[in-house]
Amino acid sequence: MTSGSLQRSAKEVASAHPEVDFALVLARTIDALQSDPEQLRSAVYDLARHKLEQLAHDDPSEKQRLMQALEVAIAGVEEHTRNNPMRASGLPQPERPIGPLRNEALLGPVDLDAIPVEPVRPDDSNDPKSASQRRRSRWSSGVPLRYLAMLIFFAGIAGLIVLQRRGWSPPSADRLVAKIWRSEASATRPTPEASPTSAAAVPTKAPEPKVDPLVPTAYGVYAISGNRLYELQALQGRVPDPRVAISAAITKSSETALPDGRIRFVVFRRETPTSDASDPIELRVVAQVKQATDFDASGKPVVSSERSWVIRNISLPYRAAPFKDQPGMYQILPRDPDLSLPPGRYVLALNGSGFDFTVEGKITDKRQCLERISAANGIFYSECPNP
Repeated sequence: MTSGSLQRSAKEVASAHPEVDFALVLARTIDALQSDPEQLRSAVYDLARHKLEQLAHDDPSEKQRLMQALEVAIAGVEEHTRNNPMRASGLPQPERPIGPLRNEALLGPVDLDAIPVEPVRPDDSNDPKSASQRRRSRWSSGVPLRYLAMLIFFAGIAGLIVLQRRGWSPPSADRLVAKIWRSEASATRPTPEASPTSAAAVPTKAPEPKVDPLVPTAYGVYAISGNRLYELQALQGRVPDPRVAISAAITKSSETALPDGRIRFVVFRRETPTSDASDPIELRVVAQVKQATDFDASGKPVVSSERSWVIRNISLPYRAAPFKDQPGMYQILPRDPDLSLPPGRYVLALNGSGFDFTVEGKITDKRQCLERISAANGIFYSECPNP
């Protein structure tokens, strides 16, 4: 095959597929300008204007209408670019604009077979009038429209590729086009009035109930003193029977100190509260042994200081009562509403278990102080003359 035939074959391919030439020119131009987005857009706009002027030279009115439409589209794209600068972020999945669009050529490929083509009259080639009519009808024929559609299509594809590389989101462009073509319809659409029932139907968040600081939230035995809640710690072992005057010695001091002697108790347990409330409830005195007297082998007394406590069989009158609005709890109140415990140590006995506490202050009650005497015939306790 000769070089002439190769050149003719290349020309035939180019004439048969002009979109190839358009795509090559657009791709080279965009690659050269992709470092400057503003210059890139300007070059694409100028190319579109130039091609439109070349294709629309026979019909002035149609040319003017298309040029105005192109300028409106350019202005809309520029406004959207200013309001939505490019971001270097991942590209979300494209969203389709809601509502019909009046310019479908801007959003995707054009169905070239759907464009009407005016048939060519066969027998008027020698008629000058027919030739001028053919020139006037050339714009309305299918070939220039095909070129324009392919130009817009390939320009849009190339532009989207470059913009996507720079982080531009395609859904924003779709929303821009939908906004432009729906602006006229939305301007004439009546604004619906807010329904009074819609505002009333909005559910309101219920206010959280106020937490009472004097109501325990965990299982245990508590004392309320000075308008505060204190948890009582359990003693090791069991509280002796009231018939036993003095218990075994307790060497550990109380862990709970209450500021006021006006005390009431709250019991919150896993067991049924009514069964606990029916059991005997005692508030016993825990006396401190301050002095111990022993005798040596010669019978001479040896006096030493002592730091221990014993539970006495002295009880103070308390009783169980229901706790208002708290079915899982019950409270223990003094039988005398004006009772105020004097300073000292006490133990609350519930079904054999003891929960001790100390009322702060100087000890003046003789029941809170004991002296121990260890004799040959046993151990004896007596109250301190000066506690």
